[in-house]
Amino acid sequence: MKRFILAFAFLFTASSAFLSCKDAEREVGETEILEDDLETEVFDEEVMDDGFGEYDLDDDNLWDSDEFGEAYDDDWATWDVDSDGYLDDNEFYTTYYGWVDADNDGLIGENEWNEGYNNLYGDYGAVGDFAEYDLDDDGFLDEDEWYEGWGDSDWFNDYDLDDDGLVDNDEWGDGLFGLWDEDDDGFWDEDEYNTYTVYYDTW
Repeated sequence: MKRFILAFAFLFTASSAFLSCKDAEREVGETEILEDDLETEVFDEEVMDDGFGEYDLDDDNLWDSDEFGEAYDDDWATWDVDSDGYLDDNEFYTTYYGWVDADNDGLIGENEWNEGYNNLYGDYGAVGDFAEYDLDDDGFLDEDEWYEGWGDSDWFNDYDLDDDGLVDNDEWGDGLFGLWDEDDDGFWDEDEYNTYTVYYDTW
């Protein structure tokens, strides 16, 4: 009888240990699956090497609007030409002009126009026809043509959230972040970063 009890106790203990191990393996497996799922949402090494990680302050592999602000804050002085702490509409459009002028030759050609229209300002344009803005028909837009073409649009006004006729640093950052946050989830993801990094690299 005593041998039977000991044998039964041994089998019960062994079975419990075996089931515990299986549960642990299942939990590990589930964790691995979750980690694999997470890996599909983060940036790959190439993107991180492009400079994304420098401004990912909380290391969650996403940029929120505050982190995004760190990426351009140091360049604010180059856009705020009169150093008054604000962008008027002229400074605002001049900054965008410089971004669209990708080859920095002081003129915007039709290819640069099309790239900018697709990625930066298309939502604000009444028409996407380059010729409508090229007033002297020379095949390029200078700063005067650019400013005149956009002066009556809602582009500047949509950034000027308090309607004071000026855009401060916070309004500028929020507006730009919202423009590039294409899925409106409050973060930059990999696709969004890859789409706009060409402009980020020119700051």
